[in-house]
Amino acid sequence: MSMEQTSQPAASAQRPFAAELDVAIATARAAAEVIAEYYDAHTAATYEKGDGTPVTDADLAADRVIRDRLAAAFPKDALLTEEGSDDLARMAEERCWIVDPLDGTAQFVAGTGNFDVMIALVIDRRPVVAVTCHPPTGDCLAAVRGQGAFRLVGTDRSPVRITPLPPDAPPRIRVSRWYGAQQFTGQIAAIGRQLGGLVPPVADVGFAPRDFFAAPTPFDIFLGLTPVDAKKVAQEWDIAAPDLIVHEAGGVFTDLWGRLPRYNKRDTSISGGLLVACDPATHVRALAAVHAALDLPATPPPLDLAEAAPSPGLSPNAGRGA
Repeated sequence: MSMEQTSQPAASAQRPFAAELDVAIATARAAAEVIAEYYDAHTAATYEKGDGTPVTDADLAADRVIRDRLAAAFPKDALLTEEGSDDLARMAEERCWIVDPLDGTAQFVAGTGNFDVMIALVIDRRPVVAVTCHPPTGDCLAAVRGQGAFRLVGTDRSPVRITPLPPDAPPRIRVSRWYGAQQFTGQIAAIGRQLGGLVPPVADVGFAPRDFFAAPTPFDIFLGLTPVDAKKVAQEWDIAAPDLIVHEAGGVFTDLWGRLPRYNKRDTSISGGLLVACDPATHVRALAAVHAALDLPATPPPLDLAEAAPSPGLSPNAGRGA
C-alpha cells in the first residue's frame, strides 16, 4: 500500500467537511497521547460503572480532552460520548459528534494494546466524518463521506481499501464475546457451515476497523448477534466511526436485516445485530447465510428502540442449524 503526502491546505479547504476532519484528527491524536501516557506509566486507576463495565482515569481524561476541543471548535454542535451524561437536546441539532474516548477499556486494563479513540460527526442520523486513533502507535484511520478512507502515520496520508474476497473463497468470520458470541455458538457454527468456512473462535476484542487493514487481514466478516436479554448489540459510540470508515474503504456495515445504522437517536442502543463485510458481494453471501441459519423475527426491531416496543431478540435456542 503506497503512501502519499497530505494534501495541500488550500486544496483541502475546498473539500466538504475539511475543517471538521482536521479538528477530528487533531482531537483524536491529542486524546490518544493522553491515553498512551497513562498506558505506558501504568498509572490509570480503574473503576466500575453502573452497568458493571470498567472505566479508567485514561477514559475520563481523554473524554475531557475531546469535549474541550470539539466544543471550542464547533460550539453549536451537539455531543454524545460514552463517558458523559446524555442530553437529549442533542436530538434537536442537525450535527452531533459521537465519541468513544477509549474503545476497548478492558483491553487497556489488560495491557493488550487493542484499544482506540473513536470520533464521528453525524448529520441527519448518518456519519459524515470519522477518525479512529490507536494510542500505542499514534496511527489513525479517517474517512469523509464520498471522499474515501485513508491512513495517517505521522504526516503521511495514504488511501486505504479493504481487500475484497474472491467469489469462490470461503469467508473468515470473526465473532466476539462483546457482541453476543458466547450465547450463540450453535447459530454461529451454522452460519460458518452455510458459508463453507470454519467455525470461528470467540475473540476477546470487539470490532476495530484497523483490523481490516492489517497484513494479513484476520477476517472477512464481523458478526454481532443481539442477546435476547439485552435487546442491543452495541451503542452508537462503538460503531459510528467504524461504520463510515468501512463503507468509504469499500466494505459494507449493516445490521442483520441489511439496514444501515442510524445515530443521534433517543435510545443510543444498536438493536439489530451487526454484519460487517469486506465487500458488497461477501455481504450478500453473509446476509443470506445469516437468514438461512437463524430464526430471525419477521419484523426487525426499530432502529430507535425508543420509538416502539422492540421485537424479541434472538433466542440462544433458536436457529435452523444449531
